[in-house]
Amino acid sequence: MKKNLLLLILTFIAVLSPGCSGTQEQKTVTIELEGNPTTGYTWVYTVSPEGIVREVSNQYIANRTNNNVAGSGGRFVFTFEAIAKGEAELVFSYLRLWEEGIPPVNTVKYKAVVDDNNNLTLTKI
Repeated sequence: MKKNLLLLILTFIAVLSPGCSGTQEQKTVTIELEGNPTTGYTWVYTVSPEGIVREVSNQYIANRTNNNVAGSGGRFVFTFEAIAKGEAELVFSYLRLWEEGIPPVNTVKYKAVVDDNNNLTLTKI
């Protein structure tokens, strides 16, 4: 059972990681983006137009290390839910919030589509 759960988690991460493309359809969708807040960088996002999806949660999960090494990086995890039929674009930017005028070091875009049954389909664009 643990092996199947691990395989499911790894497949899920591969589908929605910035280096891969994929589609996911359900009531809520989770996006995981690698990062390291100890460097001052963080992932921020915009949704346009608003009112199609909303953030349910976000958290940072540090990578496990053998010696609990501080600053080793991890994943920023965002969960969104469908709230209204339509299409929206989610744009994630990896940047330092205090560095105004400096472009993000990484940008990832997703198209969110909510159908008549309130199913949320998320596709990396």
